[in-house]
Amino acid sequence: MILLVTDVFVLLTQVLLWVVVGLFAWYVLLRVLPRPFLGGLVLLLLVGVAAFTFYRGSPQEGLVGDIFRIIAIPFSPLGIILILLLVAFSELLRGGKLSRTGLVLLRIAIPALLILSIPAVSYFLAQRAEAEAIDIARPAATAALPPGARRVIVALAQDTTQLQVRPRSQPVPAAPALPTPGLFPPPAQIPAGAFPVLADQPVQLTERGDILTYTNQVYREERGRGTDPIVIVSAGSRPERVRKAGETNDDVSEAADARRFLQGLGVPAEDIIADPNSPTVQNSAVNVREQLRRRGINFGNQLVLISSAIEMNRAALTFNREFNSNNVPLTVIPRPTNFFTLPPREAFRGRAQGRDVVERNLQIADLLPSIDALSLSSKVINEYLTSIYYFLRGWIRPVRTTL
Repeated sequence: MILLVTDVFVLLTQVLLWVVVGLFAWYVLLRVLPRPFLGGLVLLLLVGVAAFTFYRGSPQEGLVGDIFRIIAIPFSPLGIILILLLVAFSELLRGGKLSRTGLVLLRIAIPALLILSIPAVSYFLAQRAEAEAIDIARPAATAALPPGARRVIVALAQDTTQLQVRPRSQPVPAAPALPTPGLFPPPAQIPAGAFPVLADQPVQLTERGDILTYTNQVYREERGRGTDPIVIVSAGSRPERVRKAGETNDDVSEAADARRFLQGLGVPAEDIIADPNSPTVQNSAVNVREQLRRRGINFGNQLVLISSAIEMNRAALTFNREFNSNNVPLTVIPRPTNFFTLPPREAFRGRAQGRDVVERNLQIADLLPSIDALSLSSKVINEYLTSIYYFLRGWIRPVRTTL
């Protein structure tokens, strides 16, 4: 009976959120944007792509993926702010003065842009989001593996590496002819001696790259405990990279770069499984479960999950629900990394004191707007919006459970 009441509550909450999303989309499409923009064909296309997205997942490549990204603009902090500003300024261009609606839009957009760009605000938002990851984080040593099982470490490696030039695998081409000067000067040719310097660089990491370095650390810890660990690096392909003849999805996947980086740190190739088809957390959960089933790996119904602290709560819930929904009992062991903030001093009571407590000073610069602060605020808000999307799709529950 309790389970039935809970399911009814979840269903009603999902319906309510669908109504809210629908009303918001209706307001943006029919009240804010100019009516000429909303031809019947365009509106039908947008609704069709949105419906396709909710039932098949967000597309990543091709024309449909590009249309989806356009539709998703109003559902990001910067996107909605820019739309509000564009609508207000379009009134100025048309009539030379703002209507009452235009003034309201400016009074919302400009303060929102200013507030989200203040480092103190972005730090506060990120600190609250990362506190959820700290609440569920625990070392793998607290969960003993059954006999014969291997420790499986899943690294959500999407957006951890940069696109870069690789060493030559074909003969050196002939010297090119001098280009004809045009309106813009041609790019300078790379000197012969400089090409190896550019191509022999190690795998370039992004801001999220510490997910991979932390994965190596956790792998070493598990090797020391004798759990025979195996690493699954889960990431998607690079839609921005031009695919050459003969290249497979695995060749251009970010998972391949992540695997190469871990091998460079000393993780044996036979202990790394690349999942090259997982640009989202939900894709990762589905594909990791399938990889374990297809390879017949005994993982003791436990997974060590490594991801950014901001998204760790959603990632752990997604994996837990995906496995359990397919009758595979699972214990998720979250190991968050990529922290942007430090916990407040009060959170260290009974854990650390004196010099062991590292704190961050509030500076005057924390009250001045910056691009980095806007980026961090957007990451946190986008994560909350993504969690709502995952809830609407039925991939997670709204209440955090014990993992």
